[in-house]
Amino acid sequence: MNKGIVFVIVSLISVSGFADHHKGERDKDPGHERGRGDLFKEADLDKDNKVSLAEHEAMVQRMSDRGRARFHEMDLDGDGFVTKKESRKAMKEKMKTKRKKRKALDKERKASAEK
Repeated sequence: MNKGIVFVIVSLISVSGFADHHKGERDKDPGHERGRGDLFKEADLDKDNKVSLAEHEAMVQRMSDRGRARFHEMDLDGDGFVTKKESRKAMKEKMKTKRKKRKALDKERKASAEK
């Protein structure tokens, strides 16, 4: 029962990333997984502008796999549980990594602009 609840919570947290309404033009730059509104395109595997049940199920599976991966990233001590402390620490590390990537991209853009 507890594993089920944790899975649902982690899944909801993961899905909340798809509902981020604060993304702008910079999110279309390299290094960003997807911009707003691309979930349909991602689910439409055969690009026929329709999502079949099989495509939907494949998308749900990919989302579930990503949610599990995020859970394991947050479970810093590997005990099968995520504490608030672990969650906060994992988020801080993730933000640190994002800042480093952003700085590297900015540096790369500046170098390209100077050529």
